[in-house]
Amino acid sequence: MWEPIGLDEAAERVYHAMLRDFPGTAAAYAEVTGLPEPAVRDALTRLCAVELAAPVPGGGHVPVDPRVGLGALIRSRRTDLDRLQQAADQLADEFRETRLRDDTRRLTEIVHGAPAIAAHVADLLAATERELLVLVGPPFLDPGDDSLDPMLDVLGRGVTCRAVHAADVIAAPGGYAQAQRLTQAGEHIRVLPDIPVKLLLADRRRALLPLSASTDRMMETAVVVRESALTQALAAMFEALWERAVPFGSADVTITAEVTPPPADRALLTLLGTGLKDEAIARQLGISERSLRRRLTRLLTRLSATSRFQAGAQAVRRGWL
Repeated sequence: MWEPIGLDEAAERVYHAMLRDFPGTAAAYAEVTGLPEPAVRDALTRLCAVELAAPVPGGGHVPVDPRVGLGALIRSRRTDLDRLQQAADQLADEFRETRLRDDTRRLTEIVHGAPAIAAHVADLLAATERELLVLVGPPFLDPGDDSLDPMLDVLGRGVTCRAVHAADVIAAPGGYAQAQRLTQAGEHIRVLPDIPVKLLLADRRRALLPLSASTDRMMETAVVVRESALTQALAAMFEALWERAVPFGSADVTITAEVTPPPADRALLTLLGTGLKDEAIARQLGISERSLRRRLTRLLTRLSATSRFQAGAQAVRRGWL
């Protein structure tokens, strides 16, 4: 049992003998354990070296609390293992860069067809350990709740997920409800009028994005990009878009107001912040444009605002958004 810390079975037997009868001499412990006396002396020397035993006047030895000796030894081994892991990571980086120089085809992989792309998406999400960055644009493939299961699994594993959604995605049927559900599950979502490309970036090491900018052909061909300067550039692009985007829902802010707005007003304010047109906002809320205008008028009055922009600013100041 003690081999991982550099002690053999003989040392373990001697230590157990010391626990039952101490202080004792090497000859006494040899008689108890059935080991040769020279082997016991060697075991005692090694136990003293790792602070599991200590000599006493008269030539005997006593055991030391294992939480002291073994604890220090375990911490030392952990430090050594951490250093080894760090060295292995550095060597792995050098190995990867060398292979990329020798064969640039390892840097990217072209994926053809919707089924193959879906399989790569599933693999990338399953392999994400720490952080997932997502750019969500049209086409909006599946408004059904089942399409959220892979993302909910990622969030359930404690992975930090940030996503920038195009406003058209929020405006699509079911888009607002999906964004709400993901926000409630812990995803941080922001919204822009549009995004340049759909993107999944896992742990800043592996990315998946379509090769075509046309929504009609977007699911025909995609490219997998492995850790390199390209993934660093994609991460930088995401961060630039994230800074420009408007927060969606409450995942990115802390509600501090004493009085919070009704859910209907919060939904309206959130949709106003995305820049959607009145027709799209009304469709998402399931009301007519006329009803929307009446609700907006009441909301502006409640916030003492004369414009939508001022209403948004007042809502932020009150901690509503």
